[in-house]
Amino acid sequence: MFRVIVANDAAAGPIYQTAGGEAITLWRAPGKASGTAREFAKSLLPFIAALGPGIGRGLKISGLIEKHHPIVPFHYLHFAGCAPEYQGKGLGGAAIRAGLAQADADHLPAYLETATERNLGLYRNLGFEVIAEWSVTRALPFWGMLRPAR
Repeated sequence: MFRVIVANDAAAGPIYQTAGGEAITLWRAPGKASGTAREFAKSLLPFIAALGPGIGRGLKISGLIEKHHPIVPFHYLHFAGCAPEYQGKGLGGAAIRAGLAQADADHLPAYLETATERNLGLYRNLGFEVIAEWSVTRALPFWGMLRPAR
């Protein structure tokens, strides 16, 4: 499933990673935060194969995420990841800052959402502010965060 997401995001915006691949961020360019109908059709079978009976929940989560996107144009940090053994060493932040540099060059805000509360501090340190909070279930909260244009 992640291979499909990476392929779709690579077609919609830049990917930044550290030299050794320890951390990576997938960004979607302004106006491309939501996937196209073609992307959806191409991705549906791999997502069904990956999620099985959980596909309905996955589609619900996706719909809620899109519902909370800002109305103004923005750079969308779709995914950020760092290998566990490299977490806390600044590599994830470096991969995120590479995308933020492009948002700054375009004088546009950056937006992300996270379902991991412990990530809120990292994103706040990078200039993001919580602008929305919602839950899919009580056990699955989400925070939408926006970093104003600079």
